[in-house]
Amino acid sequence: MTANSAPTHTPTDFDALIKEGIEKLVWATPKPPLSFRFSWEKVSFSAKLTKVGDKHRLVFLGNLGPLPYSAEDPDYRERLLMLLAWKPDEERIRFVMDPIRHQIYLMIDDILEGDLTGTHVISSAITSLLLARPYLELAREIGWQHPTDTTPRNLNVIPHKVNED
Repeated sequence: MTANSAPTHTPTDFDALIKEGIEKLVWATPKPPLSFRFSWEKVSFSAKLTKVGDKHRLVFLGNLGPLPYSAEDPDYRERLLMLLAWKPDEERIRFVMDPIRHQIYLMIDDILEGDLTGTHVISSAITSLLLARPYLELAREIGWQHPTDTTPRNLNVIPHKVNED
């Protein structure tokens, strides 16, 4: 029988591997300003990473589409305006509107603590999106739906005029 022997490495081989890994990590570390786009829950998001002092700021804008004209659907427009006027307890996630194009966005504004790495940016993005999911559900509850959805809206809204018998 012959014995299989594992290759032996010297400490200098390991040092070279570690040095090569560190060089690749520096190359892969995100450097602000950085922007990227993605879709999640049928919403197109754009994200921008900037440096603010010694910290990093990551801002997401999820495009929910245009605010309809009053003649198109006045009740739906009113509900969307109420959503825009709503001030949640947590200020970092809120609905905003572009004043020129009248596009409605879900905005997530995060400050990243600690060292900036690719995994830190990705994990912060995932955490922020999971925290923002109830906001998207709220928008759906008042009638928002993606333009590609063909199912009719099932609104959970009490009409302004309720017939009392």
